[in-house]
Order: sequence, then structure tokens, then C-alpha cells
Amino acid sequence: MTEANGFDGYLAAQEHALQELRQRPEFALIEAIGALYDRSVHVLGPNPSPDLFQLLVACQQTLLSAAATISRGLPADALGVIRRGIEAACLAVAIKDDPENRDRWIDAERRLARWADRRTGVKPKQPSKNVIYPGSQLVESLRAKLGVMSDSGIHFMPEFLSMQRWRIERQPNPAYPRPAVVRFANAETSRRGVDGALMFLASVHLDILDVFVGCFDGLFYRDAEWLRMRRGIVRQARLLVKPFRSEARKENDP
Repeated sequence: MTEANGFDGYLAAQEHALQELRQRPEFALIEAIGALYDRSVHVLGPNPSPDLFQLLVACQQTLLSAAATISRGLPADALGVIRRGIEAACLAVAIKDDPENRDRWIDAERRLARWADRRTGVKPKQPSKNVIYPGSQLVESLRAKLGVMSDSGIHFMPEFLSMQRWRIERQPNPAYPRPAVVRFANAETSRRGVDGALMFLASVHLDILDVFVGCFDGLFYRDAEWLRMRRGIVRQARLLVKPFRSEARKENDP
């Protein structure tokens, strides 16, 4: 069971978390990255490459959706959304490198075959396996995060369960024995859980935006305002990450 009051309590806890967490500087960092996405769209002008532009906007949407989910106290639930952003950005790089990767990714015949495989009980091959990704260090770094996120929050793995806050409530009256109740928290509001998730989201999307710099032939780097905004985000992030590093050093000290 989740904490008391059922579904109403679940929603109320998330609403409370969202109002509280929006005041934190880590959320302001996410808003700054959202503004950088807006600037990117402005810099591209009216006629960008439609395929790449669509993927850029898809990445911006995953930033907003993941930030809202984290700020409602559900950082683990945001990982699937973050993963989609990474996949979209890496696909953009692949399409830029070889436009045929778009057709490989869509591949209607293979997608129909996947549904046929499901009906016969055969495990279908993932469509993304057909895309040929260039050997970019940034792309490889982003794709390396996919497996980590799958184990820690996308699939039901021990790592995911270990991230949940829960308690066991035992019945106080021995005259009326009832089973103990396991209650999971409606919302995660700890600094480590939520602020750390927002910082991870910020780092991923800074990398994603850098990926799109290459996709659009360095256009963003030629815009003074875009560069000013990005430098400001990096400075802000460095200040915010200091407490996390200090805490990690204390934990590692013998």
C-alpha cells in the first residue's frame, strides 16, 4: 500500500512536492536549460532540417516531462522519459551522419514483422539495432547511460526497488492480529533523491544540446546569446554540484 488516504493522498503528496521543489535552485537550472532550448529554436530560424528539428523539439519535451515528474517526487519514474530524450538525440546524430538511418529507424516492414513475431511468441528485434551510430564520444557517453537507467528505474530490478522509500507498519493490538502493512512513500522529497535527479537531468540535456550543435553544423556556437546562456548554466551547475561532491567525499572518508 502507499501512504494513507489512497489515490487522493497520492495526488496531494505530489502536488505538495511540486510546489515545494519548484523553489529549489536545481529546478531553476532546469528552467534555464529549457530557455536554452527555446533559444536554439530561435537560432535555427524558419527553415531547419525537418527531421533534425523534430528530434530537437522531442528532446525539449522530454526535459519538461522528466522535470515535472521528478518535482512531483517521482525521480525513478522520470528515467524512462530521460531515456527517450537520449535515444532521440543519438538518432539525430545518426541521421546527420547518414540520412538512410532515418529509413532504417522507421522501416515499416520490419515494424510489421515485429508485431507478427509477438503474435507467434518470438521476441522481436529492437528497431534501433538497425541504426548505425557514428563513433562520437559524446554519443557513446550518452548511450552508455541507457543500460544504467534501465537497471535503476526503467525495468523492475533490485536497483529500482532499493531506491523506494517504504516502511512496515505492524498492528499494535495483539488481541486482533492482522498482517503487517508495507507502505511506500507517495513522494520522494529528500535532497539526495530529488535534487540529485534534477542535476542528472540537467547534465544529460546539456550533453544533448551539445549533440545538436554538431547536427546543425555548429550554428548554435555562432550565436553570442546562445553561448552566453550556456556558460551561465555551466557556472550555475558547478555551484550546485559542490555540495554533492563534498557529501560524497565525506561518505568515502574512512
